[in-house]
Amino acid sequence: MPEHHPLVDFSYLNELSGGDPGYIGAVLEIFLDTTPAGITQLEKLIKETDDWDAIYKQAHFLKSGVTIIKIKDLYEQFAEIEHLGRRRENRRRIEQLLDDIVATFNEVHPFLIEQRDKNKK
Repeated sequence: MPEHHPLVDFSYLNELSGGDPGYIGAVLEIFLDTTPAGITQLEKLIKETDDWDAIYKQAHFLKSGVTIIKIKDLYEQFAEIEHLGRRRENRRRIEQLLDDIVATFNEVHPFLIEQRDKNKK
């Protein structure tokens, strides 16, 4: 069972896994393989393009990952970017949300790696 971090909630993952460390490690592996690159892609879309459709779709994709590995406020922040992207508005707010997401994810990333490694089979 993963350890505790004030910004990470593993309750849903624990429920899904039935406490199986191999399952937890596998889910964390997938999450860590896709989420950092996904955030980098979202950052690139927001800062370098006007592709609103790609922005909201990427935010939607990332939002689904944080339903299993709950990281404080990330679901709501991705949902807001998705909403604003669909409406093609408030680029400044989207950039602020992205900055918050990146800061939070960078803070929890080493912890998630540690938990993945501890739960690998």
